[in-house]
Order: sequence, then structure tokens, then C-alpha cells
Amino acid sequence: MANTRSATLSIRLKPETKKRLAKLAQTSGRSSNFLISDAVESYVADQEMLLAEVSQADRQIKSGHYVKNEDMKAWLLSWGTDRELPVPKCACGKAHDGEALCR
Repeated sequence: MANTRSATLSIRLKPETKKRLAKLAQTSGRSSNFLISDAVESYVADQEMLLAEVSQADRQIKSGHYVKNEDMKAWLLSWGTDRELPVPKCACGKAHDGEALCR
């Protein structure tokens, strides 16, 4: 935690979780406060990234840039078989290279 400024937040934990946290703090040589702060920072960053990815996927779907579920499923189920299917195409009908959207 590079930023030394912080705000106080009260949380409720199940007694068993509190015991586990105390044991983890002791074992790691960190304080319970540090571990909780680190966990919350990681969780918030993960949730922000998830929501950004969902938002991007929503925009792609609305603009017609996605692979149909049945095409993706058929392709994945063909992996490792003698009849492996080619990579499915975008619903717009154009081929994509990598993660770039077709225009």
C-alpha cells in the first residue's frame, strides 16, 4: 500500500473467518488490517475489470460482433477429433484477426 492515507471502515466477520484471518496474519507476519485492505483492493480491481469486460462484450453484441453459441460449442467439441472444425466466424460474417473487430 503505497498511499499512507486511509479511511476507517468497520466490517463484520463470522467468528471462524476472524480466527482464520488472525492465524493468516500471524503466519504471514502481516496485520489483519493489511490483509483485509489488500483483499478489498484486489476485489475492487477485479470487479472493475470484470464490469469493463462485460460492458465491452455488451457493446460487441449490440454491434453484431460475436460468435454464435452453437458455432463456438461445435468448434470446441471438435477439438482433438479427426474432424476438427475451423475457427468460427463472427455473426457479422466477416473474419477477425485476433481480438480486432471487423469494420
